[in-house]
Amino acid sequence: MDFHSDDYFNGQYRPQARPQDVMLTASVVLSVIAIATTCCIYSSIICGSLGIILALLSRGQKKQLSPQGRLAVMTGTAAIIISVLATVMMFVITIREYGSLENFLKAYSGIMESMTGMPLFEEGGI
Repeated sequence: MDFHSDDYFNGQYRPQARPQDVMLTASVVLSVIAIATTCCIYSSIICGSLGIILALLSRGQKKQLSPQGRLAVMTGTAAIIISVLATVMMFVITIREYGSLENFLKAYSGIMESMTGMPLFEEGGI
């Protein structure tokens, strides 16, 4: 054992982390961030996708994922599905309530104009 190498620190041997372990940890962290930010649609989809990709890459030449890799894939997939369903539901509810996106924009413009005193869109813009 070489006591002058970076693996030996303060009397304790610390082996170097393998790239697969680092990717696996990053995939779990990104998947947890994705599930925590499902209300922020774009960040959830991006973090969930990256978590799934890193979990699959951490597998290396093995045929099966580790338990942490499976957890990251399931969590990332759940976050993406929840985000997509939330987005679709928002559009469905908006169209049911206002009849169309144009009517929603007119109502939103009216509310903003009453609050700020300035029109949100130019005349005839909607």
